[in-house]
Amino acid sequence: MRKVLVVVDYQNDFVNGSLGFNQSENIAGNIYTLVVNALKNNDLVVFTKDTHGPDYLSTREGRFLPVEHCIKGTEGHKLFGELKVFEENLNPNVIILEKGDFGCDKLCEAIEDAFGGDPDEIEFCGVVTNICVISNIVLCQTHFKKTKLALHLDACAAVGDMQHHAVEVIKGLGVEIIE
Repeated sequence: MRKVLVVVDYQNDFVNGSLGFNQSENIAGNIYTLVVNALKNNDLVVFTKDTHGPDYLSTREGRFLPVEHCIKGTEGHKLFGELKVFEENLNPNVIILEKGDFGCDKLCEAIEDAFGGDPDEIEFCGVVTNICVISNIVLCQTHFKKTKLALHLDACAAVGDMQHHAVEVIKGLGVEIIE
């Protein structure tokens, strides 16, 4: 089976940095376990990294969300906790994509290039469910017409009620929810 795990923006700034929140720290072990198991199964793992420059506050997103975060070259930009090992040690089954917006415009192309076509399944985890996770799910749903999509509920997080609302929308898109 040609399978992909997409870990969306699980970076320091979203866990214990400028945009950190309690729910995001609680999923660290679950995400790490998913990544380790995916690599044991020889699956592809794609990390998206929210990536901004010093001009962030003057961008469209910066005007919408005026909190500097994930500035390239800072601690906040790095993958959180045990995941940092995947930035430091290259693995042929790991792809790291930097993105400047909610959705990663390079994601579908990178997955397609890795397999020479569509994968059988793409699973998602990470933060923030109602913003970047859902954006990347929609991109993959639009691009990969026959690929099964799934979301690991215990490995994604959003603030407060937004998690529940986002999951309901994701279910409505025909994405399997793995509990």
